Amino acid sequence: MKSFLFLCTGNLCRSPMAAAFFEKALGERRCRVLASGLDATPEQPPFDLTIKSMQEIGIDISDYRSAVLTPRMVETADYIFCMTQRHVDWTNKEFPGAADKIFLLREFDDSLPPEDRDIRDPLGGNLDTHRLCRNEVQQAIDFLVKYLDRGDVLSDDDDGLMIDSAALGSDHAGLELKEILKEHLQKRPIRIKDFGPASDLAADYPDYAKPVAESVADGDYELGILVCGSGIGMSIAANKQPGVRAALVFDEEMARLARRHNNANVLCLGARNTSPEQAIRMIDAYLESHFEGGRHQRRISKIETRT
Repeated sequence: MKSFLFLCTGNLCRSPMAAAFFEKALGERRCRVLASGLDATPEQPPFDLTIKSMQEIGIDISDYRSAVLTPRMVETADYIFCMTQRHVDWTNKEFPGAADKIFLLREFDDSLPPEDRDIRDPLGGNLDTHRLCRNEVQQAIDFLVKYLDRGDVLSDDDDGLMIDSAALGSDHAGLELKEILKEHLQKRPIRIKDFGPASDLAADYPDYAKPVAESVADGDYELGILVCGSGIGMSIAANKQPGVRAALVFDEEMARLARRHNNANVLCLGARNTSPEQAIRMIDAYLESHFEGGRHQRRISKIETRT
């Protein structure tokens, strides 16, 4: 079950709003939703005007009570959404190991310039101020849910896979590892195609990188897996194909981030420095991850614009 954590300062207005809107948007989908504060007093109810602004649109948060942020909350959350850039910066500083899962809540709305993506703090304002804050939070959650749905993050599927098809290729040095990975993938609900080679006779890696990369770029397969002795030749050759983002990976975290941050659609492995067990773990880490979009999509778009 995915876990989502919403953060603000005192945890008495913006984060309970966000959690409430997110839970409503989930419907029957099962997720763990938490709201917490960076400087919260525990067990405090939301502000009266916050409660009233939400009641106006049929959402009751009067039973909500504030919670202080703990390291355990950060550790167990799959996603952390902050109301302002200052909250993002503070959380990154305090929990640097969680940086890859910390987001600004409004960063998924590309119509907003970066300097206008903070959710306003209604503290000290009147009911209209709380309504404006409520509307900003609601709009941000709408964009967030659309983004998560695009990546099937909220899917109820139990297999946990984000990819349903893969193309494989290698040279002679990578043949044995490619065959092991093919056998592993055949046990999972994934459509696969092996572009060769079928024997360990000397083979040139570009001859197999090219058809695998083309099949991914053309949309025939979601993921390409290429194996040579070091992985370097395959990654160079695959990245010559427009629309391909090939990543040479050496461990599970690199494979996971290749998907989450770079939306790599071809993974390259080096048979001489990767054991079969490690290769399987890397492939599984990639298959069970999803592209996070947001600021990462902005960066990928800059790469694609220049090619």
